[in-house]
Parts: sequence; structure tokens; C-alpha cells
Amino acid sequence: MAKISIAVFGGGSVGLCLAAHFAKAGARVFLLVRQTSIEAILGKPIAVTGLLGDHLVSAGAYTVCDADAPPDEVLGCNMLVMTTKAYDLDKALRPFVEKARCPPILQLQNGMGAGEIARRAVGPNVAVYSSAMMIGMARQTPTSVVVTAQSSPILCGSLLGDTEKPLRDVLRVAEQGFVPMAHDPSIRKTISFKLLFNSCMNPTGALTGQTYGELLDNPDSREFNVGLADETLAAYAQAFDYRPADSGQHYVEEVHSKIIFPRAQDHRSSMLQDLQAGRKTEIDFLNGAIILLADDAGLPSVRHESITQLIKACEASKAFSHQGHSSLEAR
Repeated sequence: MAKISIAVFGGGSVGLCLAAHFAKAGARVFLLVRQTSIEAILGKPIAVTGLLGDHLVSAGAYTVCDADAPPDEVLGCNMLVMTTKAYDLDKALRPFVEKARCPPILQLQNGMGAGEIARRAVGPNVAVYSSAMMIGMARQTPTSVVVTAQSSPILCGSLLGDTEKPLRDVLRVAEQGFVPMAHDPSIRKTISFKLLFNSCMNPTGALTGQTYGELLDNPDSREFNVGLADETLAAYAQAFDYRPADSGQHYVEEVHSKIIFPRAQDHRSSMLQDLQAGRKTEIDFLNGAIILLADDAGLPSVRHESITQLIKACEASKAFSHQGHSSLEAR
């Protein structure tokens, strides 16, 4: 039986970790990065340390490719794993669209809306799968990653109704690696649950510089998160008939806190890392998605609107990128 082949798009912490994971699982792995990053990665092993164990993948166990000019071997892969930010998806998929050939896609973007972007880009004949990832990690060097938080497997499923056989084939291979991954038949609810978490923690952590544990220990940031959760729960109840907690207070006390403690209390928001680096954030796919759901239902989203405006103000501020917070990527 031919070895399964996986193309991982993105040389950040998630892309490096998953490239190493699939290589350890026995897949043929292609790591797609921008041309400016190839020299820093080419010919070097990938090291992953932290909560998922210590793993070293030799340079010969994966192939580095130019993301803007994917070779035929990549075009014919069993799966294309996209680890880019949601707002970069359309640009990242353009070389595949131009060649009119694209493998099935597994997306690892935060929030809501990425699946629809990919579907518009590649059309109805390419399977598009979604995921929810509650694993925190940070890239330490161009080819080393530390995993700092992990509360569940990467849960994967078909959000847009595509046949799941290609996904299940990849997940069977993934069982031999070190990153836990699993099929989720209720992926829409799982993504919604994760969005509830991210839309509370990512922007508040980015603005305050607090760790996740500090956000919940501090009465002011905790209460603001309760308000964000209240607005999200009301929007979900109207849009999806889905309410994972009775109230924002119940969510923060009985659900949220149990995710944070003891697994991620020292973690910091990836949105903070983006702001410090002068990068655009995913706020439109997180709190912005909640605002759209609330607007459609005729519900208020005052807290989500306020924090979205503040994050966008920080994106436009060069001063923010010079702040000295230490941050980790929590996806």
C-alpha cells in the first residue's frame, strides 16, 4: 500500500508541529512555506518539546517546498493541512486554484467563516474539512516548537457536507503520531464551543497581557468575560439552538475555569503575539463572527463590538508592537 502523503501549509508553530507529527506517523510530508522562510528551515530537523513529549524529526523526514509554487507531488497529496490565519486562506490557496488541482483540505483556523472562504476559492469538487484545536504552542526557533497547553485532541469533521473518507484515512495514519487527533461528527457545535472560549480569552488576554489564569483570577477581566459569554450564548441559542451553558456566569465558573485550570493557566493569547509582531489578528473571525450572529438575531453584542474596536485600534498602533509581554500561541 502506498504511503499516505500530507502537505502542511505554514511554517509557524502549528505547521512545524503537525509536519513533525505526520512524519512521525509514517506519512510522506511536504512543508509549504514562503520563499523567504525556506533557507531558515531547509536541511534542519524539527524539534517539538513540551506537553506532547519530546520529538526530533530529521531533515530527511520531510520536504520543504515553496508555498507559491507547489510541485505536482504536493498537488496530488492525500490531504492539504492549512495552518495559515483565516484572512490569508484565499491568497494561500491561489496557486492550487491557478493549477486547477487541489488535494482535500483540512483547516486549522480559529473562529467561524474559514470553511466558506476555502469553498469559494477551490469550488465544490474539493473536500473541505474543519477542525477545533485546543492546543497551545510557540515557535522558539525557525524549526523548534514548545507545546504549552493541551486540553483535547484536534477534533476534525465535515462542516460543509463533504464525504469524510479522505479525512478518516488521514486520521487513521495520525494515530501513529504524537498529536492526538479524532473525528468529530458534531464539528459545528465543537467549533462553536471553541469560539465561545476564544472570543472571551484571546482579545482580553491580548489587551491586558494577562495569562489565562490571571484573566480568571482578576475580578474585572473575569466579569468582562462573563459579559462576553452572555452575549455569545444568546446568539448561539438563536442561530443554532445551541446553548453550552445556562449563562455567562455558569460558563466561566463551571466550564471555562475547568478548561483553564490546571492545563492552561500560564498560557497567553496568540492574539497578543500577533499584536506584538505587528500582524493582523483574527478578531473578525472570532468576536466579529459573534457580532454577525447577534445582528442576524436582533440581539445586542455591545461587549464584542467594544473589544473588537479596541483590538483593531491596537492593530493600527505601532506602539503596541514594542510592548514587552511574553506570549505564547494558543490556538
